[in-house]
Amino acid sequence: MTARMLPTSKGPLAGSRKLSFHEIPSTSPGAPPRSFFLYRPTVEIAGAPLVVSVHGIARNATAHAYRLIAEAERYGLCVLAPLFSKDAYGQYQQLIDAKSGARSDLALLDMLEALSQMIQADAARILLFGFSGGAQFAHRFAMAHPHMVRSAVLAAAGWYTWPTQSAPYPYGIDTTANSAELSFDLAAIATVPFHVMVGERDLERDTSLRASKRIDEQQGLNRVERATGWVKAMAALPFAANRMRPPELKLLPAVGHDFVSAVERADLTQRVFDCFAGDVNLQSLG
Repeated sequence: MTARMLPTSKGPLAGSRKLSFHEIPSTSPGAPPRSFFLYRPTVEIAGAPLVVSVHGIARNATAHAYRLIAEAERYGLCVLAPLFSKDAYGQYQQLIDAKSGARSDLALLDMLEALSQMIQADAARILLFGFSGGAQFAHRFAMAHPHMVRSAVLAAAGWYTWPTQSAPYPYGIDTTANSAELSFDLAAIATVPFHVMVGERDLERDTSLRASKRIDEQQGLNRVERATGWVKAMAALPFAANRMRPPELKLLPAVGHDFVSAVERADLTQRVFDCFAGDVNLQSLG
């Protein structure tokens, strides 16, 4: 890593229950800067995987990350919360912005590279969580970069990339018409432990839900139907070859499409870290 990749920062770096803000330049010429928030626990476990929490379209990265701090402290884990601004990364959920060509997946890779020089966690092994638009980003990043993701928890995604070559990306994984060098390997995707969650009342076709005839016919009319369909489609991948189970759908009781309600009514944060702990054998610090 070159010296120019070292981030500028604002705020405390460890053990204060506060997030610090950082910004680094892109390694790709002409690409926008990479901005993110970081939490470092009081006791930071060297070599532990790094938690990555991805915001929805409200871009409230800090609000989401703060909800993870207590569990991060429990396990001694650092938390990275990328900030994908609307101006720079309009369609960050799809990894590639259709208008600008900005690559949000490459932005996250730059952040991880920078953090490898800052923290004791292993930034090449990530525990990935996303809610709503963040869940869209999370499953697509895990499909495109499966070697980096040790656990992926997807909560309330609006729609999904189907694991099929018969549909062009981002509807499926056919990238022949795409010049952005994204590629997908179904066998490699089947090495990622995926966990899918959605509120049992998340049935509304609200303004933030992507709606089109193509998506409705392929995936369903609401987030519960779409999550159910994606889990069934993923079950056909060769998970058994890796001695792994395909993703299962968990309905969050008494919850619609609301992150705070999911945390406070359905213990979303604890559910997320329970998935992480099971996948990588995390040990509580007490």
